[in-house]
Amino acid sequence: MNQDLHSYWTGKSVLITGASSGLGYAVTEALASYKIKFGLLSRRQERMQELADKLQETGSSFWIKSCDVRNRDEVLSSVKEFHQKAGSLDVAWINSGISLDSSFRKWDWEAFESSIDTNLKGAIYTIRACLEIMVPQGSGAIVGIGSAASMRGLPTRGVYSLTKVGLDYFLQSKAAELPQIQFTVIHPGFVDTPINESNPNRFWLLTPEKAARIMIKAVAKRKRQLIYPLRMNLLFHMIRLLPLPFYYWLANKTMKLSQPSKT
Repeated sequence: MNQDLHSYWTGKSVLITGASSGLGYAVTEALASYKIKFGLLSRRQERMQELADKLQETGSSFWIKSCDVRNRDEVLSSVKEFHQKAGSLDVAWINSGISLDSSFRKWDWEAFESSIDTNLKGAIYTIRACLEIMVPQGSGAIVGIGSAASMRGLPTRGVYSLTKVGLDYFLQSKAAELPQIQFTVIHPGFVDTPINESNPNRFWLLTPEKAARIMIKAVAKRKRQLIYPLRMNLLFHMIRLLPLPFYYWLANKTMKLSQPSKT
């Protein structure tokens, strides 16, 4: 498997969005030993520069730009600029994302708009910009980071689930349309990152380092879909198979059990 990783990743040009923290940060660390030409995008340039400085002895190179994926023009120009700098674009790792409580009681229109703009529209802006380069060259890989939350419409996380289902289906449509491009959709379970650190109900929790190793191996094996860890994969498919009435009952009961008890 190490040989597979070496042959797939060594020397590739890899664009990563949301590279300043969480899974994007961890994936950059995991790939750095393969002498990657990195294009790192996020709004926090200082954090990305710290990461590049930390990894400067690995043999990889780092092109860094502050970019808000909600701004289509910024995304298009950033992707083009990285392609010109690196001379190629082999892999796009679509990672930027935010989570929110979209329950009835905590509804926030500003948070709703930001979630849609970041998780779905921003992802599509990036994918489209990268495909404009990859399709003419006849090769490339798009890696989309979804979520196990896309298993069904989860109580209090409906908008987040919506964005991740939308990303999944969009990438499925492109995979059918463009067989010359590799499309890998990844649905992580709980990984110990800032996006979910306030959630008291995380289970089967993985470190970002372990999650990154799992993901880069799956991409190197050209998997079309990955749901991890294994127990989350089994739960994901089991929940999707449940009849709607039973799912509604189970989800409601689980939601009530996870709420703090009143004293």
